Amino acid sequence: MSPDGCCRQEAETTIGALTDLAAMRRLGVANGLEDAGRGDDGIVAAWGASFAGRLVGAVCLERRGSLQTVNWLAVEEECRRRGIATALCAEVEQEARRGGARQLWVTARAPRFFVAQGFGRVAHGPERETLLGGCLSCPQYGRQCRPEVLVKTLETGGS
Repeated sequence: MSPDGCCRQEAETTIGALTDLAAMRRLGVANGLEDAGRGDDGIVAAWGASFAGRLVGAVCLERRGSLQTVNWLAVEEECRRRGIATALCAEVEQEARRGGARQLWVTARAPRFFVAQGFGRVAHGPERETLLGGCLSCPQYGRQCRPEVLVKTLETGGS
């Protein structure tokens, strides 16, 4: 699908709850994410972006111990830079706030996007070690993949 054929107008792209977690994972892997094989137990909720009946973006809110995390954020390449990832992240933040989270964490291969969303880089600490976890033993770590841990403080009572 060409850039002109996917997500031409924001109104044509719909964001909604996503129950097909396997589709979310397939979309993520097809767009460069790795399946760490943790399963779905920690997933609190997931959202998808659809265009013409096709899943073109997805994300989930995952609980990892006491941390609320953004996970599996992926948007088809031809649909990027159209506000889809921002809209998906807004859903995650809203749900995290509803659940009482004060912080939202992410391990990101594209940290600039998250910095633009108000996240700050985490240089050290136990949360960083927890979230990098399996990354440190991955053969891509430090070569093709240089993930960063970021955190955003969530305002209470806000949107």
